[in-house]
Amino acid sequence: MNPIYFLSRSELSQIRLFRASDGSLRLEQEGKASARVTLIRSFPYTMPDRFISVRSADGHEIAMIQDVKLLNGNSLQAAREELDRKYMIPVITQILTVRKRGSGWHLQADTNYGPAALVMENLHESIQPVAESRWIVTDNEGRRFELSDPEQMDARSREHWKKLI
Repeated sequence: MNPIYFLSRSELSQIRLFRASDGSLRLEQEGKASARVTLIRSFPYTMPDRFISVRSADGHEIAMIQDVKLLNGNSLQAAREELDRKYMIPVITQILTVRKRGSGWHLQADTNYGPAALVMENLHESIQPVAESRWIVTDNEGRRFELSDPEQMDARSREHWKKLI
């Protein structure tokens, strides 16, 4: 088994991540034959663009990308598409309504994927901070949403957010 290694800046410039015709993500290193790979976030909530594990088709870790932003243009795009596909978490862009009904909180929101209706029983368990000004909101069905920097949202959304936290 080969040791895991961190890809340095110069090594990152010599790799190419791309989508093959069959839709799989491929890694080409120093012009050598491409291998099917997958990308795994080591810290998906707190550092989503850092410490990206590059895994072979059989799941063995072959390298670690310290910061995906250091990849070149096409490789960066392929990596972001793969990570977004794998870790799809809608981002709440606007909170339209918040109502307490019985024991549940009902939230209507707009997300980057369209409108969403969330029901949460226990706000303490459903809204978890993951970084400064960033939360993961989980509804009763287990769906996860991200809320980032509520201070950048419109006044009504900020008012609704304050009811929840």
